[in-house]
Amino acid sequence: IIQKNIKQANNFTINSIMTKNKIKICFSMIVFEGNYVLKQVLESIYPYANQILISEGPVTYFQQKGFTTSTDGTNEILNNFPDPDNKITIIHSQYKEKDDQCKSHMKFLKEDNNYIWNLDSDEIFKQVDIEKLMDILEKEKYTSIGFKSYSFYGGFDRYITGFEENAEFLRIHKIYPGSKWKSHRPPDVIHLPEYEKLPKKHLDFNVLSEKYKIRMYHYSYVFPEQVKKKIDYYSNAVSSCISNYYNEVYLPWINSKIDEVENKYNGVHEWLPNLRGDSYTKEFTGEHPLIIQRDMEQLKKKFNNQLLKH
Repeated sequence: IIQKNIKQANNFTINSIMTKNKIKICFSMIVFEGNYVLKQVLESIYPYANQILISEGPVTYFQQKGFTTSTDGTNEILNNFPDPDNKITIIHSQYKEKDDQCKSHMKFLKEDNNYIWNLDSDEIFKQVDIEKLMDILEKEKYTSIGFKSYSFYGGFDRYITGFEENAEFLRIHKIYPGSKWKSHRPPDVIHLPEYEKLPKKHLDFNVLSEKYKIRMYHYSYVFPEQVKKKIDYYSNAVSSCISNYYNEVYLPWINSKIDEVENKYNGVHEWLPNLRGDSYTKEFTGEHPLIIQRDMEQLKKKFNNQLLKH
């Protein structure tokens, strides 16, 4: 367990943002081999966090492959991230599955948090949207919020529609003293009996997207090594995936066979087409979060270097 020390900031503001409302958010993250946009994720949430809890390490599937911790630079980012306000607690361990991993850090949850925000190491939210959400929570008293995702595929210019875009990513939950994670997939919390009886009010992902223009920027299918590891895990431990997905779908798509691949598989999502419907890609015409724009040249270089290895 690592309680972070004060570090010198580099090119970004790590000071907490003073807000006019009383919303206190604990950001909850599990990560293993997540060195893709992890640094940018931490930078984007730090100013708004009352607390950040992180569990790093492999689940059983990766333990069986010989892993005991991340080997791709994830730990260097986590352990050296500036933490002037002592918000961050990190657990390095091994876990049976992701449910156990997300539950492992809850014993460090501060009692003054009133919301927990689950996020993966490749999910980024515009900081202006985080500020909007804090105001929405304060005024409307929602007890849960779901997001519509821009799930970027094969780089930063296209995202997955259909099945992926129609999925609600439940990320924010109201919490009370004694609240715990119930599961990671889907993210859900449980409360003590006296709090379970309280009214629930959910902000639907479509309403959030259409009314408030807020979405999640999910860099989940961007980097070659990221996709290969993701699909290795999903195909062996979680879901029914397209056979040899990395070589049959992702790499050909990257190598300009977009129409050929998408027509054959009714899109690009790794689940078998008959299980998920269409998932075609679409050109992204919006703006990436500023923190991604800032590092875009560096991130594209990382992408190209990984592609050369494959």
